[in-house]
Amino acid sequence: MATRQQQSGVPVFIAHQFQQFRLLELPPDIVDLIETSPLQHLSIKSSPPSNSKLAYAVLCTPTASFQLRQVQTSNSLYLLQNHNNHPSSSSSSSSTTRAIAACTTTLELHPQPEDAVSHMNKLVPVYNLVHGQVDLEENHISKTSLFADIPLSDKQCEDAWNYLVAFEIFGSSYRPSAKVLAQTWKSINAAAAAEGIKLDTHFLTNDLINLVTEEGYPAPLAAALTRHLSVADSGSSGINEWSCLDREKVLPFVAMRLLEENEAHPDYLTADFLDAWRDSLPEIWRQDAELSAIQGKYELPSSTTIRLKPNASGLANTKSVPSQTLTSRKWHDKFAKTRKR
Repeated sequence: MATRQQQSGVPVFIAHQFQQFRLLELPPDIVDLIETSPLQHLSIKSSPPSNSKLAYAVLCTPTASFQLRQVQTSNSLYLLQNHNNHPSSSSSSSSTTRAIAACTTTLELHPQPEDAVSHMNKLVPVYNLVHGQVDLEENHISKTSLFADIPLSDKQCEDAWNYLVAFEIFGSSYRPSAKVLAQTWKSINAAAAAEGIKLDTHFLTNDLINLVTEEGYPAPLAAALTRHLSVADSGSSGINEWSCLDREKVLPFVAMRLLEENEAHPDYLTADFLDAWRDSLPEIWRQDAELSAIQGKYELPSSTTIRLKPNASGLANTKSVPSQTLTSRKWHDKFAKTRKR
């Protein structure tokens, strides 16, 4: 009986030199992605190391990101491989099993807790206006290079790029200040009113961008803000042929810019704010300017005044950098003439 059991067993040998392997435990989401779309692009990124924060390697799918963490295993784990003892003699060959590696650690994937907005706020300089001039700092970092340096998926980076209304020009990436966003919106609204473009219906995107560009604003900035405020933003950074602005996006956007512009005035009257808000909107949305549209974004210091809630904006702060002059704002003059008729 002992001889029979020995003959029916599978001999296991230990290789003289182990190979290097790492076992990676995949979460169900990535397993499904690989099984359904085997040609999907996966990448590994990492943020630069710093004294205050550990830099993890991050596995990125097109839409999600996971930290790679090495975990010690409590049990001995061997990787086995079939081995033919006599490969040149088929008649006398016998198969055995050989341990070719010992895995003492396992790589686990954990959802990346960081967000791309905080990374871009550190890496992308502010595009600002100071006394009618463009205040900017060239970084010579393209959008593609920027995304490669952020340890998050391309979709997460794209969402943050669109959220910050970031744009690329002259080989550098920028995020506009709240002041630039406010003035660019005024230009969009005035140009649309002057030319009879209805922002609440589909319009040719380039027609509006060209009008705003004539006032001295960069076309990529006008395109980024139009995309930011449009209906059903697909997350793409390109310019769509047609656009239609979303009332649910435009209302709070305009209100927040007005509150930011008046942060230095503690006695900003709520009635004055509501009037200015309505005057800054397309005519069809004037009656929708109600405080309920910005719930949680403002405070009422008194029964008659209003102010921006701390940290409610999330947009760029301004800083001092080299400047470049803007052209005159002739579309505002043209709009004023149409209002007088």
